[in-house]
Amino acid sequence: MRGVVFVLGCLALVIAITTGARHDPPGDPRGVLPAIARAPANTRAWTNPFKGDPLAVQAGEKLYRQHCAECHGKDGRGTRRAANLRSPAVENATPGELVWFLRNGNLARGMPSWSGLPIERRWQIVTYLKSLR
Repeated sequence: MRGVVFVLGCLALVIAITTGARHDPPGDPRGVLPAIARAPANTRAWTNPFKGDPLAVQAGEKLYRQHCAECHGKDGRGTRRAANLRSPAVENATPGELVWFLRNGNLARGMPSWSGLPIERRWQIVTYLKSLR
């Protein structure tokens, strides 16, 4: 009986560790997720044309619910399938890096490319994500 409890405890620990690693993998020196930090250096300087626009936040929220909430959760806190968008590993990314990441995705981790979404819509999603802080 103790052997079964030990094995189940080890299994629970492995699941907890791997699930945590999937949601909050180590970032670059700024604390940004490595997949986002791979954005070209010049993207860090891109400015969000919708920054401070409450209508863009609303539009971004609607787009988020249509395209992102299924994987990242209604509140952006992540699920077993996708990262917590409210974590510092995402919040520390610049708007330019985020819009680049939306365009390119990360198929190895299950994040599709949203290159078919017009650039204005991607900026609106980023505006919404930045409003979650």
